[in-house]
Amino acid sequence: MVNIDAISDQIKTLPTKKKLMVLAVLVFVLASLILIFTWIQRADYQVLYSQLSEEDAGLIIQKLNEQRILYRAEAGKIMVPADKVYEIRINLASQGLPQGGAVGFELFDKTSFTMTDFVQKLNYRRALQGELSRTIRSLSEVELCRVHISVPEKSLFARDNERPKASVLVKFKQGRSLSQGQVQGIVHLVASSVEGLNAKDVTIVDNRGEMLTAQADETTGITSSQIGYQRNIEKDLENRITGILEPVVGKGKARAKVAAEIDFTKSEKTEERYDPDSQVARSEQKTLEKTVNGTRGGVPGVSSNLPGKTTTQVAASQGQSEKKSETINYEISRITSHIVGASGEIKRQSVVVLVDGIYAAQQGAKEITYTPRTEEQMNQLEEMVKKAVGFRPDRGDEMRVVNMPFEPAGQEELPATKREIVPIFLTIAKYLVPIAVLALLILLVVRPLIKAISIPSLTQQPSLTLPQTVSELEKKMEIAGTPSIENIIEWTKKNPKEATNLVKNWMEER
Repeated sequence: MVNIDAISDQIKTLPTKKKLMVLAVLVFVLASLILIFTWIQRADYQVLYSQLSEEDAGLIIQKLNEQRILYRAEAGKIMVPADKVYEIRINLASQGLPQGGAVGFELFDKTSFTMTDFVQKLNYRRALQGELSRTIRSLSEVELCRVHISVPEKSLFARDNERPKASVLVKFKQGRSLSQGQVQGIVHLVASSVEGLNAKDVTIVDNRGEMLTAQADETTGITSSQIGYQRNIEKDLENRITGILEPVVGKGKARAKVAAEIDFTKSEKTEERYDPDSQVARSEQKTLEKTVNGTRGGVPGVSSNLPGKTTTQVAASQGQSEKKSETINYEISRITSHIVGASGEIKRQSVVVLVDGIYAAQQGAKEITYTPRTEEQMNQLEEMVKKAVGFRPDRGDEMRVVNMPFEPAGQEELPATKREIVPIFLTIAKYLVPIAVLALLILLVVRPLIKAISIPSLTQQPSLTLPQTVSELEKKMEIAGTPSIENIIEWTKKNPKEATNLVKNWMEER
């Protein structure tokens, strides 16, 4: 136990110089405690937004100043107290911040009557570009987006007006990408938002400069979507091969590569076929005409008709006529077909398969021996592969299944997942550092100071009186014993001049 009264008395008896030293140490300890307390009570800052554009950062800082919220601005990010991060984000989101580096239709919230028509059109284009950028940036794969729209001025005298065009620049999040369907969705989104814009005039480029829209190659006429379709076909065939071989030869002991030629041409054909064996009477028409004519009488004339005139009867000739016709119309069966040739069929494929051999360890030996597979086994594996990929020699398909030893490959180390350990470390250090500083302060400063003050010095012991003669010294030593001798030795070291004079007195007495 430390006696406070004793320490106080010891301090009072100290020289002025030592008192000042003690006072300085006490001030240092008190300042350290205040700093430690302030450090612990300091607010923990976390990132509010990062990778902000200059426009967004300026607007967000302006809003934080208006709301009197503490913040710290660093390169490309803004930090606020940890307990207010989500509240501030929701509040800023309700005000349309951050805007992604582009302004939207809020540009027209404040309008001026003095604004010219040119400025109105320019602001409308800026607002439309900003709104499209925000919409595209809402996709989970997109981190940043910029949209540029080019709308040519309409002219009354130009016969062929140029069409609007648009270009989109996207930056993906790490490890993410857009599918071809999503790319086409962005194309139609932009084309539908601009009057007169054709989907063919929309270009999408990523931050690496690669074209994402399906544009036809000038030499081959193959689009990127067709190339992707070809690669998917090849990948599917390779997966079929490894999927059927690995259960037989072992995991990772089969490698396959497929080169497929795809026919992307489209053909249309219309055919009409007549079947003469299939007849149906469509209409039938029959006509029958019959005439019979016979008369008797004299010679025609006036004389033969006079009364009393004998006439010579002449037998007239008899006439008979008959006419018959029949018409039957037949309908022959006719088949009309419109055939559209399928696009994307495999014209030809080349398959190469590598199969590892068999490894076995001999008894009593550490080395592993390699044994190639037999010809019968390889033939069986080749037949399995042919059935899996639909091998057709009539279209020129080629295949080789080769047995070769694989080189031992080490396992690829996966990149370590990046974790935000800095905020966690700062939170832990916020409490550990003050404790460590306080412990060192107590061990290295306070404790030695208290110990030094609590031990009385030789000059502070009034009971110690040194003898002036040898006889007095002998008597003192017989009565006091060893402790007094130790005090004398310590006093001698601290007061060498007085000890020298005392020894001289003793010598003169002798």
